[in-house]
Amino acid sequence: MSRHLVFAVITLLITFLIYVYPFMIVSHLIFGTDIINNWAFGLTILLSAILYFYLRTHATSPLLAGITHYGMGFGFIGFMIFHLAWLIAIILPENAMNIGIASLVLFTLLGAKSLYNGRNITIESLSIASDKIANKTNIIFISDVHLGSNKDTHLRKICETCANLHYDYLLIGGDLFDSSAFQPNDLAPLKDITKPIYFVTGNHEYYVKNHDSKLSQLSDYNIQTLDNQTTDINGLNLIGISDNLSVKQQAETARHLCRKDKFNLIMVHQPGIWPIAPDNADLILSGHTHNGQIFPFIWLVRLQFKAVYGLYENLASKIYVSSGAGTWGPAMRLGTKNEIVHISLSPSK
Repeated sequence: MSRHLVFAVITLLITFLIYVYPFMIVSHLIFGTDIINNWAFGLTILLSAILYFYLRTHATSPLLAGITHYGMGFGFIGFMIFHLAWLIAIILPENAMNIGIASLVLFTLLGAKSLYNGRNITIESLSIASDKIANKTNIIFISDVHLGSNKDTHLRKICETCANLHYDYLLIGGDLFDSSAFQPNDLAPLKDITKPIYFVTGNHEYYVKNHDSKLSQLSDYNIQTLDNQTTDINGLNLIGISDNLSVKQQAETARHLCRKDKFNLIMVHQPGIWPIAPDNADLILSGHTHNGQIFPFIWLVRLQFKAVYGLYENLASKIYVSSGAGTWGPAMRLGTKNEIVHISLSPSK
Protein backbone atom coordinates (compact mmCIF):
# COMPACT_ATOMS: atom_id res chain seq x y z
CA MET A 1 0.00 0.00 0.00
CA SER A 2 1.26 3.49 -0.81
CA ARG A 3 1.77 6.04 1.94
CA HIS A 4 -1.12 8.11 0.56
CA LEU A 5 -3.48 5.15 0.75
CA VAL A 6 -2.36 4.28 4.29
CA PHE A 7 -2.87 7.90 5.35
CA ALA A 8 -6.33 7.93 3.73
CA VAL A 9 -7.36 4.73 5.54
CA ILE A 10 -6.10 6.04 8.89
CA THR A 11 -7.90 9.34 8.30
CA LEU A 12 -11.12 7.46 7.53
CA LEU A 13 -10.89 5.42 10.74
CA ILE A 14 -10.08 8.44 12.92
CA THR A 15 -12.89 10.44 11.33
CA PHE A 16 -15.41 7.77 12.20
CA LEU A 17 -14.15 7.11 15.74
CA ILE A 18 -13.69 10.75 16.81
CA TYR A 19 -15.84 12.92 14.54
CA VAL A 20 -18.89 10.73 13.87
CA TYR A 21 -19.20 7.70 16.16
CA PRO A 22 -19.65 9.65 19.47
CA PHE A 23 -22.60 11.60 18.10
CA MET A 24 -24.19 8.51 16.62
CA ILE A 25 -24.08 7.03 20.11
CA VAL A 26 -25.90 9.94 21.75
CA SER A 27 -28.46 9.92 18.92
CA HIS A 28 -28.95 6.21 19.56
CA LEU A 29 -29.49 6.81 23.28
CA ILE A 30 -31.95 9.68 22.91
CA PHE A 31 -33.80 8.84 19.69
CA GLY A 32 -33.17 5.12 19.32
CA THR A 33 -31.42 5.44 15.95
CA ASP A 34 -28.90 2.87 14.73
CA ILE A 35 -25.27 3.72 15.48
CA ILE A 36 -24.17 2.46 12.07
CA ASN A 37 -26.45 3.92 9.41
CA ASN A 38 -26.36 5.69 6.07
CA TRP A 39 -25.93 9.07 7.75
CA ALA A 40 -22.89 7.84 9.66
CA PHE A 41 -21.35 6.39 6.52
CA GLY A 42 -21.96 9.50 4.40
CA LEU A 43 -20.77 11.91 7.10
CA THR A 44 -17.60 9.88 7.63
CA ILE A 45 -16.76 9.98 3.91
CA LEU A 46 -17.38 13.74 3.71
CA LEU A 47 -15.43 14.68 6.84
CA SER A 48 -12.52 12.35 6.08
CA ALA A 49 -12.19 13.98 2.64
CA ILE A 50 -12.05 17.41 4.32
CA LEU A 51 -9.46 16.22 6.83
CA TYR A 52 -7.36 14.53 4.18
CA PHE A 53 -7.31 17.66 2.02
CA TYR A 54 -6.52 19.99 4.93
CA LEU A 55 -3.74 17.84 6.39
CA ARG A 56 -2.03 16.97 3.10
CA THR A 57 -2.12 20.27 1.22
CA HIS A 58 -0.97 22.91 3.76
CA ALA A 59 -4.37 24.56 3.28
CA THR A 60 -4.88 27.77 5.27
CA SER A 61 -8.68 28.02 5.12
CA PRO A 62 -10.08 29.01 8.56
CA LEU A 63 -13.21 26.99 7.81
CA LEU A 64 -11.29 23.78 7.08
CA ALA A 65 -9.03 24.40 10.06
CA GLY A 66 -12.04 24.93 12.31
CA ILE A 67 -13.76 21.74 11.15
CA THR A 68 -10.55 19.74 11.60
CA HIS A 69 -9.43 21.16 14.93
CA TYR A 70 -12.69 21.71 16.77
CA GLY A 71 -14.17 18.51 15.39
CA MET A 72 -11.21 16.72 16.94
CA GLY A 73 -11.56 18.53 20.30
CA PHE A 74 -15.31 18.14 20.71
CA GLY A 75 -15.22 14.68 19.19
CA PHE A 76 -12.69 13.43 21.72
CA ILE A 77 -14.69 14.83 24.64
CA GLY A 78 -17.82 13.28 23.14
CA PHE A 79 -16.08 9.92 22.68
CA MET A 80 -15.32 9.76 26.41
CA ILE A 81 -18.70 10.93 27.66
CA PHE A 82 -21.10 9.28 25.19
CA HIS A 83 -19.26 5.97 25.17
CA LEU A 84 -19.43 5.84 28.98
CA ALA A 85 -23.12 6.76 28.80
CA TRP A 86 -23.73 3.93 26.34
CA LEU A 87 -22.08 1.42 28.68
CA ILE A 88 -24.28 2.65 31.55
CA ALA A 89 -27.35 2.40 29.31
CA ILE A 90 -26.51 -1.24 28.55
CA ILE A 91 -26.79 -1.89 32.30
CA LEU A 92 -29.89 0.32 32.68
CA PRO A 93 -31.66 0.07 29.30
CA GLU A 94 -34.94 1.46 30.63
CA ASN A 95 -33.17 4.78 31.36
CA ALA A 96 -31.35 5.07 28.03
CA MET A 97 -33.04 8.32 26.97
CA ASN A 98 -32.41 10.07 30.30
CA ILE A 99 -28.82 8.85 30.31
CA GLY A 100 -28.37 10.18 26.78
CA ILE A 101 -29.82 13.58 27.69
CA ALA A 102 -27.67 13.80 30.84
CA SER A 103 -24.55 12.91 28.83
CA LEU A 104 -25.40 15.59 26.26
CA VAL A 105 -25.73 18.20 29.02
CA LEU A 106 -22.40 17.10 30.52
CA PHE A 107 -20.78 17.22 27.08
CA THR A 108 -22.05 20.78 26.57
CA LEU A 109 -20.76 21.94 29.96
CA LEU A 110 -17.33 20.35 29.55
CA GLY A 111 -17.07 21.64 25.98
CA ALA A 112 -17.81 25.18 27.18
CA LYS A 113 -15.31 24.79 30.03
CA SER A 114 -12.61 23.57 27.63
CA LEU A 115 -13.17 26.58 25.36
CA TYR A 116 -12.89 28.92 28.34
CA ASN A 117 -9.67 27.25 29.51
CA GLY A 118 -8.21 27.39 26.01
CA ARG A 119 -8.52 31.17 25.86
CA ASN A 120 -7.22 32.07 29.30
CA ILE A 121 -3.64 32.35 30.53
CA THR A 122 -2.34 31.73 34.03
CA ILE A 123 0.98 32.70 35.61
CA GLU A 124 3.14 30.07 37.29
CA SER A 125 5.95 31.25 39.56
CA LEU A 126 9.21 29.38 40.11
CA SER A 127 12.05 30.42 42.45
CA ILE A 128 15.48 28.80 42.29
CA ALA A 129 18.57 29.66 44.30
CA SER A 130 22.10 28.46 43.58
CA ASP A 131 25.62 29.31 44.68
CA LYS A 132 26.49 29.37 40.95
CA ILE A 133 24.25 32.42 40.46
CA ALA A 134 25.95 35.76 41.06
CA ASN A 135 23.11 38.16 40.22
CA LYS A 136 19.38 37.93 40.72
CA THR A 137 17.68 37.44 37.35
CA ASN A 138 14.00 37.26 36.47
CA ILE A 139 12.98 35.29 33.40
CA ILE A 140 9.72 34.67 31.63
CA PHE A 141 9.48 31.33 29.88
CA ILE A 142 6.76 30.53 27.35
CA SER A 143 6.44 27.65 24.92
CA ASP A 144 3.93 26.22 22.47
CA VAL A 145 2.25 29.46 21.44
CA HIS A 146 1.26 27.69 18.18
CA LEU A 147 0.60 30.69 15.99
CA GLY A 148 -1.39 29.33 13.08
CA SER A 149 -3.60 27.18 15.28
CA ASN A 150 -3.92 30.29 17.47
CA LYS A 151 -4.43 33.81 16.16
CA ASP A 152 -2.01 36.67 16.74
CA THR A 153 -4.52 38.04 19.28
CA HIS A 154 -3.49 35.21 21.58
CA LEU A 155 0.15 36.27 21.34
CA ARG A 156 -0.92 39.85 22.05
CA LYS A 157 -2.70 38.65 25.19
CA ILE A 158 0.49 36.84 26.25
CA CYS A 159 2.57 39.99 25.69
CA GLU A 160 0.09 42.15 27.59
CA THR A 161 0.22 39.71 30.52
CA CYS A 162 4.03 39.77 30.45
CA ALA A 163 3.98 43.58 30.56
CA ASN A 164 2.58 43.37 34.11
CA LEU A 165 5.47 41.19 35.29
CA HIS A 166 8.99 42.17 36.29
CA TYR A 167 11.51 40.32 34.15
CA ASP A 168 14.86 40.71 32.44
CA TYR A 169 14.63 38.17 29.61
CA LEU A 170 11.89 36.41 27.63
CA LEU A 171 12.63 32.82 26.60
CA ILE A 172 10.50 31.03 23.99
CA GLY A 173 10.85 27.26 24.05
CA GLY A 174 9.68 26.20 20.60
CA ASP A 175 6.45 25.64 18.66
CA LEU A 176 6.03 29.38 18.28
CA PHE A 177 4.21 28.65 15.03
CA ASP A 178 2.73 25.46 13.65
CA SER A 179 1.07 25.80 10.26
CA SER A 180 1.15 27.50 6.89
CA ALA A 181 -1.56 29.84 8.18
CA PHE A 182 1.20 31.55 10.19
CA GLN A 183 2.70 34.68 8.72
CA PRO A 184 5.74 36.44 10.23
CA ASN A 185 3.74 39.64 10.81
CA ASP A 186 1.69 37.63 13.35
CA LEU A 187 4.70 38.23 15.60
CA ALA A 188 4.14 42.01 15.62
CA PRO A 189 3.14 42.07 19.33
CA LEU A 190 6.70 41.03 20.21
CA LYS A 191 8.01 44.33 18.82
CA ASP A 192 6.55 46.04 21.87
CA ILE A 193 8.80 44.02 24.17
CA THR A 194 12.01 45.85 25.02
CA LYS A 195 13.66 42.97 26.87
CA PRO A 196 15.95 40.50 25.06
CA ILE A 197 14.05 37.55 23.54
CA TYR A 198 15.68 34.15 22.97
CA PHE A 199 14.12 31.29 21.03
CA VAL A 200 14.72 27.62 20.24
CA THR A 201 12.85 25.61 17.64
CA GLY A 202 10.22 23.01 18.39
CA ASN A 203 8.99 20.15 16.23
CA HIS A 204 6.15 22.10 14.64
CA GLU A 205 8.35 24.78 13.11
CA TYR A 206 9.91 22.11 10.89
CA TYR A 207 6.50 20.87 9.67
CA VAL A 208 5.64 24.23 8.10
CA LYS A 209 6.13 24.81 4.40
CA ASN A 210 9.11 27.12 3.75
CA HIS A 211 9.99 27.02 7.44
CA ASP A 212 13.61 28.07 6.81
CA SER A 213 12.41 31.34 5.33
CA LYS A 214 10.01 31.98 8.20
CA LEU A 215 12.60 31.13 10.84
CA SER A 216 15.07 33.54 9.21
CA GLN A 217 12.55 36.38 9.63
CA LEU A 218 12.26 35.99 13.41
CA SER A 219 15.12 38.42 13.91
CA ASP A 220 12.90 41.15 12.45
CA TYR A 221 10.77 40.83 15.59
CA ASN A 222 13.50 41.13 18.23
CA ILE A 223 13.90 37.33 18.47
CA GLN A 224 17.38 35.85 18.78
CA THR A 225 17.47 32.19 17.81
CA LEU A 226 19.86 29.92 19.71
CA ASP A 227 20.62 27.08 17.29
CA ASN A 228 22.77 24.78 19.47
CA GLN A 229 24.50 27.87 20.82
CA THR A 230 25.15 29.63 24.10
CA THR A 231 24.92 33.20 25.25
CA ASP A 232 25.66 34.91 28.55
CA ILE A 233 22.65 36.51 30.25
CA ASN A 234 23.56 38.34 33.43
CA GLY A 235 26.24 35.79 34.26
CA LEU A 236 24.12 32.74 33.40
CA ASN A 237 25.11 30.33 30.65
CA LEU A 238 21.98 30.12 28.49
CA ILE A 239 22.10 27.13 26.14
CA GLY A 240 19.66 26.75 23.27
CA ILE A 241 19.17 23.27 21.76
CA SER A 242 17.31 22.88 18.46
CA ASP A 243 14.57 20.29 18.04
CA ASN A 244 15.88 18.84 14.77
CA LEU A 245 18.36 16.64 16.64
CA SER A 246 17.87 13.22 18.19
CA VAL A 247 17.56 13.12 21.98
CA LYS A 248 21.05 11.62 22.21
CA GLN A 249 22.48 14.39 20.01
CA GLN A 250 20.71 17.01 22.11
CA ALA A 251 22.21 15.62 25.32
CA GLU A 252 25.69 15.48 23.77
CA THR A 253 25.35 19.06 22.49
CA ALA A 254 24.21 20.27 25.90
CA ARG A 255 27.09 18.45 27.60
CA HIS A 256 29.55 20.12 25.24
CA LEU A 257 28.07 23.60 25.84
CA CYS A 258 27.75 23.39 29.64
CA ARG A 259 30.34 25.21 31.73
CA LYS A 260 31.53 24.08 35.15
CA ASP A 261 31.92 27.62 36.44
CA LYS A 262 28.48 28.88 35.37
CA PHE A 263 24.82 28.25 36.14
CA ASN A 264 23.77 26.28 33.07
CA LEU A 265 20.27 27.15 31.90
CA ILE A 266 19.24 24.87 29.03
CA MET A 267 16.28 25.57 26.79
CA VAL A 268 15.11 22.60 24.70
CA HIS A 269 11.61 22.07 23.37
CA GLN A 270 10.96 18.42 24.25
CA PRO A 271 11.69 17.03 27.74
CA GLY A 272 13.03 13.73 26.38
CA ILE A 273 16.54 14.95 27.24
CA TRP A 274 15.84 14.77 30.98
CA PRO A 275 16.87 11.13 31.72
CA ILE A 276 20.25 11.61 29.98
CA ALA A 277 20.86 15.31 30.68
CA PRO A 278 24.37 16.44 31.69
CA ASP A 279 25.04 16.31 35.45
CA ASN A 280 25.79 20.04 35.47
CA ALA A 281 22.53 20.99 33.76
CA ASP A 282 21.33 23.26 36.55
CA LEU A 283 17.92 24.06 35.05
CA ILE A 284 16.28 22.78 31.87
CA LEU A 285 13.21 24.51 30.45
CA SER A 286 10.95 22.51 28.12
CA GLY A 287 7.40 22.38 26.80
CA HIS A 288 5.86 20.21 24.09
CA THR A 289 3.68 17.96 26.26
CA HIS A 290 0.84 20.49 26.84
CA ASN A 291 0.26 18.41 29.99
CA GLY A 292 -2.03 16.38 27.74
CA GLN A 293 -4.14 19.48 26.82
CA ILE A 294 -7.44 17.57 26.89
CA PHE A 295 -7.80 14.97 29.64
CA PRO A 296 -7.03 12.03 29.60
CA PHE A 297 -4.35 12.51 26.87
CA ILE A 298 -1.90 13.00 29.75
CA TRP A 299 -1.77 9.22 30.18
CA LEU A 300 -0.54 8.84 26.60
CA VAL A 301 2.07 11.55 27.17
CA ARG A 302 3.35 9.69 30.24
CA LEU A 303 4.12 6.69 28.06
CA GLN A 304 6.62 8.77 26.08
CA PHE A 305 8.20 11.15 28.61
CA LYS A 306 9.56 10.75 32.13
CA ALA A 307 8.86 14.43 32.84
CA VAL A 308 5.48 15.65 31.62
CA TYR A 309 4.57 18.76 33.62
CA GLY A 310 6.00 20.85 36.44
CA LEU A 311 9.31 20.77 38.28
CA TYR A 312 11.46 17.64 38.54
CA GLU A 313 14.76 17.32 40.40
CA ASN A 314 17.70 14.92 40.26
CA LEU A 315 20.56 15.84 42.59
CA ALA A 316 21.65 19.35 41.53
CA SER A 317 19.78 19.28 38.21
CA LYS A 318 16.22 20.45 37.65
CA ILE A 319 13.78 20.53 34.75
CA TYR A 320 10.58 22.51 34.44
CA VAL A 321 8.15 21.25 31.80
CA SER A 322 5.55 23.86 30.89
CA SER A 323 2.03 23.02 29.77
CA GLY A 324 2.49 25.74 27.14
CA ALA A 325 1.14 29.22 26.61
CA GLY A 326 -1.14 28.10 23.78
CA THR A 327 -2.91 25.09 22.37
CA TRP A 328 -2.33 22.87 19.38
CA GLY A 329 -5.33 22.25 17.12
CA PRO A 330 -8.48 23.41 18.90
CA ALA A 331 -8.19 26.26 21.38
CA MET A 332 -9.52 23.90 24.03
CA ARG A 333 -8.15 22.60 27.32
CA LEU A 334 -9.73 20.21 29.78
CA GLY A 335 -7.94 19.57 33.07
CA THR A 336 -4.97 21.70 31.94
CA LYS A 337 -4.15 25.38 31.48
CA ASN A 338 -2.21 27.82 29.32
CA GLU A 339 0.64 29.24 31.34
CA ILE A 340 3.37 31.83 31.44
CA VAL A 341 6.22 30.77 33.72
CA HIS A 342 7.83 33.55 35.77
CA ILE A 343 11.20 32.34 37.07
CA SER A 344 13.26 34.06 39.74
CA LEU A 345 16.92 32.96 39.82
CA SER A 346 18.92 34.19 42.79
CA PRO A 347 22.17 33.54 44.67
CA SER A 348 22.01 31.10 47.57
CA LYS A 349 21.82 32.90 50.91
